[in-house]
Parts: sequence; C-alpha cells; structure tokens
Amino acid sequence: MTDLSPWVPKHGPRTAGQQLCAYTPTGREEDYCNRPATWHVMWDGDLDNSFTCDQHMELIKRRWMYDDRHPVVADCGMPGALWKYNENRCEFPPTLVQVGAARQDVTASASADISSTTTSDRSTGGPNSGWTEGPSE
Repeated sequence: MTDLSPWVPKHGPRTAGQQLCAYTPTGREEDYCNRPATWHVMWDGDLDNSFTCDQHMELIKRRWMYDDRHPVVADCGMPGALWKYNENRCEFPPTLVQVGAARQDVTASASADISSTTTSDRSTGGPNSGWTEGPSE
C-alpha cells in the first residue's frame, strides 16, 4: 500500500551549502539522487527545506504539498540566508553581509535593521533536509 499523505517524509539535515538533489527513494543517505539541484523547496511553516533536480521537482508537483519554491541561487542553503518569498530567491540580509565584510561587531542599529525584516523574508534554517517518496507496501 502506498502512503498517500500530502506531506513529504523528511530526513536529517544535509551539509550546509550543499546544492544537490536530496531525493532518496529508500530514506537512506547513500541513495540520495545527488544530481545538481535546480530547485530550492520550502516544505512548510517550520522552515524545512531541501534541494531537488528538475526530474524530482516534477514528482513533487504531482505528489506533495509545499509552501514555496524557487530556482537555486548561490545563497540557497547557506546558514543565515533568508528565503525571499516576494523576490523568488534566497539571499543574505544586506546588514549581515556588510558587517561580515567589515569584520565588525553587530551594533544595536544593525540588530534593529535585522529585526525589521519583513515576514516575506524567512530564514531557511541552515542545513537543508533530505526527503523521500515515502514508504510503500
């Protein structure tokens, strides 16, 4: 019997910054697709997210519910990057990039800038998770 849940089965985190397809038909790490990812998928309000290739994005669209998706960009999956819903991508907050480049401490005004980030900008929570089609009997 096939699991007909609209929610994708989730697995543990993968290495931060790794942009490879996280689909695994068995749930085992050694069976990940590992093709270069073309899509970054936000699964739910818990900020669970993962990468997928074009082939497995088609499976996702037919089989599961997800919150959002966008084409993979360099910042996707990096710790501290924000999911930019309205801009269809991930990016580092400008304040953090400037502070990191200058190697300064974050000041109270920079903290205020970060806290005023809109609700359409959500942290991807760092390492992405693997996912599988789910158990079938």
